[in-house]
Amino acid sequence: MNTAADWVIITTPTNRGADPTAELATALAKLRTHRPQAVYRVAVLGGAAPTVTEVLDEAAAAGAQRIIVLSGQTLTDRAMAAWFRRVVGHWLRTRPVDAHVPEIRIGPSLCDGAHYADLIAAALDHGGKPATTAVAPLTSPLWTKIPTFSKHVLVCRGPRCSAQGAGETAAALSSGLDNRKMADDIVLVTLTGCLFPCVQAPVVTVYPDNIWYAQLTADRVGRLIDQHLRDGQPISDWLGTRQD
Repeated sequence: MNTAADWVIITTPTNRGADPTAELATALAKLRTHRPQAVYRVAVLGGAAPTVTEVLDEAAAAGAQRIIVLSGQTLTDRAMAAWFRRVVGHWLRTRPVDAHVPEIRIGPSLCDGAHYADLIAAALDHGGKPATTAVAPLTSPLWTKIPTFSKHVLVCRGPRCSAQGAGETAAALSSGLDNRKMADDIVLVTLTGCLFPCVQAPVVTVYPDNIWYAQLTADRVGRLIDQHLRDGQPISDWLGTRQD
């Protein structure tokens, strides 16, 4: 069966804000040289963009007919593999009726192939680099003081929230606060892992107010900033439901 793909999406579980593409630069360069017929992209399950759904949107908009999604992990993580399948399934289910829907295939685990031993052997042959104490310490005088912000906003970037618009929410929040000159000594924004009420995605919480917002999409961010973060009035219509 011909499984050649127009697009190849190499996935990683999460990141800390940097685009993981740079970490795969050498591998991607070789792929583009030896298999130039495909478009290669890197995506994350959770965390900062680009997320899996965002790259799928990009591929579909470009008219891709076949996409293969590969886990970039060298060890199988069944939980992560299940999450990727669920996120791709969600994307397929939520495509507009008249939208282009490419064929999407999930690739096998990289560690299932015989060449995995070659990767380990190559690392052993390389010999590595000496470990050293000349690295940044775990502690610093700069990290002793509690920040002085008045509001702490937590934006969930877990798999479900990321698949349902949390990336756009986080970006709108960052730009909205910048435009209003509300620096992180006033409002501190932190991207988090799963906050658990996933059905209410994207989930955003505001502390010390203990306010949980549900379906806080990017188009709602301006009102959140002006009414709640600036004027101190939570938006009751958007509150998440709580389990008694």
